[in-house]
Amino acid sequence: MPALARLIGAVAPSLGLNWVILTGVGGHFPYRSHPEVVGADPIAVAAARRLARLARENGIRLAPTYNCLGHQSFREKPGALLRCHPEFNEAPDLDMTAFEFDNFMSWCPNHPEVNRLVCDLIDELMDGFEADALHVGMDEVFVIGQCPRCKGTPPAELFAKAVNDLHEHVVGRRGAEMQMWGDRLLPPTFGYSMWESSHNQTESAVDLIPTDIVVCDWHYELKDDYPSVRYLQEKGFRVWPAGWNEEAAVRRLVEVSRGEATEKMLGYLATTWVEVGALAAELAGETVETDDRDVPKVVSCVRLGAELAGD
Repeated sequence: MPALARLIGAVAPSLGLNWVILTGVGGHFPYRSHPEVVGADPIAVAAARRLARLARENGIRLAPTYNCLGHQSFREKPGALLRCHPEFNEAPDLDMTAFEFDNFMSWCPNHPEVNRLVCDLIDELMDGFEADALHVGMDEVFVIGQCPRCKGTPPAELFAKAVNDLHEHVVGRRGAEMQMWGDRLLPPTFGYSMWESSHNQTESAVDLIPTDIVVCDWHYELKDDYPSVRYLQEKGFRVWPAGWNEEAAVRRLVEVSRGEATEKMLGYLATTWVEVGALAAELAGETVETDDRDVPKVVSCVRLGAELAGD
């Protein structure tokens, strides 16, 4: 992984970044406990450990991501987990081509075997990257409460169960930090879109999950205010505001976050969503073309420091 090593060993330290969160890596790791769910081009364990050492040498905490509950497909194509274990699918009869957006499949949070398998994968992924933190995804969960095990249970309770089960393992058993996206915890009254907030009744889960979770509060559209920044802090969570793509929107989100910062504000999360080689090159001042492959992509972030303090 020379491009990722370059990013961690040279580019990120020069920019003052002290975290790198790897997305897209969860499905591309050589799991020994459940080899059937290994995706294409897995990152070797030895390479993951080299990256972990390089990150530590450069004052960077490296956290892998495993997308949990939602994001188990792209359009009608299931990811490796549901492709190999269709019994976990929350809505196997749902016509995934009948929607105008990417209605990502979900796993069933009440399936009696899903947590055991997923926790095996989490253990291998975290051990491979020698990680003391894991990002569990949990964003854009649109399919919930539809299978016979879940039907009739409020979506917020189902969502909270999935979060709490993961927390019990990541934080309770492993003693690590758990990070997640915050969109499903936000009420639609905040004025965010269906992507950036819950329009399917999961928002009250905010009061049903542990507040030691780091909530990454992503918003990509330009708005006058981002009320979730103060809301999540008031609820007791440590918060990373996260912007992307549009400079004006990023600047406004940072401005609002500065004004709303308490001791719960950890910093700014700069999402990139590009293939890592292109990111390293662009940050180094080079222009490249990329095919935007799925693995690995990178989310980088910095602590409060200069970025949010206004220096």
